[in-house]
This record gives sequence, C-alpha cells and structure tokens, in this order.
Amino acid sequence: MYLGQYEGEQVRITLKNGKIFEGKGEWYTQDIDNPNGVASICVGDYELYANEIANIEILTADVSTIAEAM
Repeated sequence: MYLGQYEGEQVRITLKNGKIFEGKGEWYTQDIDNPNGVASICVGDYELYANEIANIEILTADVSTIAEAM
C-alpha cells in the first residue's frame, strides 16, 4: 500500500484493530526513512503505520451539499 497518494487528502483510515481516524493525511514517511522500517502517514496527532492499516478511503464532499450551503 502506497501511503504517499493520500498525503494532502481528506481520509478515513480504518486500522486492523477497528479504530478509525478521519482527517487530512499529512507527513507521509516512506519505509526507508522510518526508524522501524514501516511507511507511515499522520492524521491529526497520530502516526499510522502501513502494517496496521486495514482500509483507507478518500473522503469527498457531496457537491449538492456544497451548493446548498452557498
């Protein structure tokens, strides 16, 4: 799983233990640069590791909801 593609995106990440994190994907770190050898991405104050992630979704805004808010 390449986590770099989620950097800068609004995401929902589900971990293998069932915990869910939502927010902007920031600070992607490739495996070679991480001391533990596992790629990671930060969401909020949490660093999430590729080997802990079960699923990642990119969250997109509903265009009709945005239009109604204007």
